[in-house]
Amino acid sequence: MVKHPAEYPWSSYQGNALDKEIELLTAHNCYEELGHDTASRKAAYCALFKSHIPELTLTEIRDATNKAWVLGNNGFKKQVEQQTGRRSSPQKRGGDRKSEKYRDGLLNQ
Repeated sequence: MVKHPAEYPWSSYQGNALDKEIELLTAHNCYEELGHDTASRKAAYCALFKSHIPELTLTEIRDATNKAWVLGNNGFKKQVEQQTGRRSSPQKRGGDRKSEKYRDGLLNQ
């Protein structure tokens, strides 16, 4: 879409980081907690956008979002599965379903 959120017209970045007056924008609690005053909040908010998200991480986020899977480490995924009673990620696919090694792998998931 854009290289930086400041370029996106519907982003709150312009209000939170660039002091643009946006009538519909209300400061989020997370934004308020970034600092004790406007200047420190603004500086902390801008710092969030100085590093790039690795392509692998972006791919994981997109896949989880598009396929409605849980995004997180294995411990978190197991916790979600226990609380919701549903799978948090897809099952492994392929393999020789008749082989003992394949069947053992299914039991150990």
